[in-house]
Amino acid sequence: MSLRSVLCTAFALTTVAVGVLAFAADTRSSDRFLLQWVQSRGTGLHPQQGARLSPKEDIVTSQLESLTRLLGANKELIIYGAIASFGILMMGLAIGSASSNSTSNAAAQLTLLKQEKEKAEHLAKLKSEFLNQVSHELRTPLAVIIGYIECITDGLYGEVEAKHHEILQVVAKQSTHLKNMIDQILIYSRLEAGKQPIRIEELQLTKVVSDLKDTFEFLCRQKGIELCWDLPRDPLPIHSDATRLKEVVSNLLQNAVKYTDRGSITVRVGNSPSADSVMVEVQDTGMGISEQHLSGIFEPFMQVHKTSSENSRGGIGLGLSIVKKHLEQIRGTISVESELGKGSVFRIVLPRNHDRQKSRRRWLLGLAKKRSNANDRLAQPVLKPHIETGRQPASDGSHMVG
Repeated sequence: MSLRSVLCTAFALTTVAVGVLAFAADTRSSDRFLLQWVQSRGTGLHPQQGARLSPKEDIVTSQLESLTRLLGANKELIIYGAIASFGILMMGLAIGSASSNSTSNAAAQLTLLKQEKEKAEHLAKLKSEFLNQVSHELRTPLAVIIGYIECITDGLYGEVEAKHHEILQVVAKQSTHLKNMIDQILIYSRLEAGKQPIRIEELQLTKVVSDLKDTFEFLCRQKGIELCWDLPRDPLPIHSDATRLKEVVSNLLQNAVKYTDRGSITVRVGNSPSADSVMVEVQDTGMGISEQHLSGIFEPFMQVHKTSSENSRGGIGLGLSIVKKHLEQIRGTISVESELGKGSVFRIVLPRNHDRQKSRRRWLLGLAKKRSNANDRLAQPVLKPHIETGRQPASDGSHMVG
């Protein structure tokens, strides 16, 4: 109901109530007028002539008298009813205006939220492009610096004194560390922008993990940590991306070496409880992670331990974020169990066949989409124009005989 209609209705009801009150204010004059009017109708005489009324006219007159007496005796009730009616109408008007305002406010808020979402997506895209460009521009000159340092330390430009050689080794070590951090930023920005291609091939999971033995056994010997490999004898064939799997396991082993000062690191490969997937675990006896930080360790630039342990490198907190991004794109999952001061266990679950899981997911999405479209067609009846022809139209084409 519009505002004008509500106001007109309220004015009309108020006018009627005032008229009723005025009518009930003087019952005597009303009685006299009604009696005279009935008498004049019945006899055709002047109202002041004392004509006798018929029985039918007596009934009408008594009913009118009862009505006037009832109105006169319930003046307060009529007043309260008029006030209540007016209040209800005003309340309805207020509710209607409030609902219209709330609807307009909801639409404005929805528009604002859409604008904020678009703005956030645009800023995220700009951030990814900025990280990508800056990382690429920093990586190129840094690679040149590292190359020249290696040439100098190898003696290609003449002999170097022992003191200068130690200084160059420190410079080379820190330059390599800086290059690794830039590489992490570059990889993360590409993964976030979806510019890292996926190359699915048939591979042996055991062999992919075994290729990392030499590198990490050397790092563990430097820190005095025991590195154990629990690998199955039978090969585990899967369809996945070998480069990404190596990156995932390598990042987990780097974190294990970084935060483990004594004890051991164990790498396990085997079948998962599900028949369609395999499992890789990296367990350490290092510093561990507190329960309050477990939910956020896969966020970018998140570092639980702000300071590195002795003989280990610092970082920028992108290793586990890169691991999660890789696994999301090859349909894998990762979980962690940890206790502060006792170590951590990172568990990776990978599908045996990436393409099959992808096609199955597409099939499920397609089935859900078809059901949604079918429900929409049932909810919206199709109106077909009727065409007058000389033949009777068939109700169902499937029952027609050619």
